[in-house]
Amino acid sequence: MRQHRVARNRPRRPVRPIAVAAAALALAVLLGACAGSRGSSGSRPPFVQPANVARCAAGAEPGVPDAVAETAPGVTRLDLTLVDLSRRTVGNDLAGRYPCRILPVEIRYPTGATARLPMIVVAHGLDGSPKVLGPLLDAWGAAGYVVVAPTFPLTEKDRRGNTVPTVYVDQASDLRFVIDQIEDPRGAGILAPVRSIVDLRHIGVAGMSLGGQAVYSLVANSCCEDHRVTAGIAMAAVYRQVPDGSYAPAHIPILLVQGDADTGYHNSLRAYPELTPPKWFLTLHGERHAPPFEIPLGPAAPLVRAATTDFWDLYLKGDSAAAGRIIAAVDGAGVPASLQRDLG
Repeated sequence: MRQHRVARNRPRRPVRPIAVAAAALALAVLLGACAGSRGSSGSRPPFVQPANVARCAAGAEPGVPDAVAETAPGVTRLDLTLVDLSRRTVGNDLAGRYPCRILPVEIRYPTGATARLPMIVVAHGLDGSPKVLGPLLDAWGAAGYVVVAPTFPLTEKDRRGNTVPTVYVDQASDLRFVIDQIEDPRGAGILAPVRSIVDLRHIGVAGMSLGGQAVYSLVANSCCEDHRVTAGIAMAAVYRQVPDGSYAPAHIPILLVQGDADTGYHNSLRAYPELTPPKWFLTLHGERHAPPFEIPLGPAAPLVRAATTDFWDLYLKGDSAAAGRIIAAVDGAGVPASLQRDLG
């Protein structure tokens, strides 16, 4: 079954409860005090609509149903909202500007799980949501993983519609915040049932398209590197330079998956030589950007499901036989694909 809950991040030290109105006022004062503090461009107007300030204070996500149908047999899905009060959302118009980061989160795990399971944190693509990755996330949940997928706030763009590079850091920081909340017993109380089944020694991150940049940032860039992450998958991923960061050897296992008919295929071609072993690169010949990963799914989707699950089994569960299963999945896929690997 699937439930919907809302939670705010809790402070690191105990404090007395604060009324919503008082919190809204405090946030409004804080916003005025720190206007323009994020960078020196001067292009980020400080004004935020009062309703958005109140939403941050309340930690609310209105209009979302309390309960919806089960997503897949044997997979329980919990929906909740986390609010990071320490960082701002800079949208493209007044409606998108918040003095906080509001993150609706989908969490999947095997129904009835009691043992601790590895966790996979997932970043969706540009202006998307985890919903389009649903079948793949369900498959990982059914395979014995806790799959945590936030929806990012609006992506800030320049006047030509291009993603502003600071977004790369923002979204990587969103993933770190979600991990923080699950790791810290003083974090959002609604996560307590999830904490009891997560093995924090084995954390994977996966990202699609722009979300793949967050993966590269967390595993191999000085801007955002998170040493709690132990494996990563970059799917049709963007690979760009990150503000105030540089790429460096990380030695975290990573799998790149992309179609060579994708106009962004050059990103994976450039990233793979720069990454350190162990690394894998699955090329899906003739495949475009989204169909191998997102609904509506294309013919390569079963191979992606199998290869990515086996990759997680290899590096998050320590199943050494999974390496052979990855190779067998590619050889027997029935769709044109090729595999490179460098295990160091």
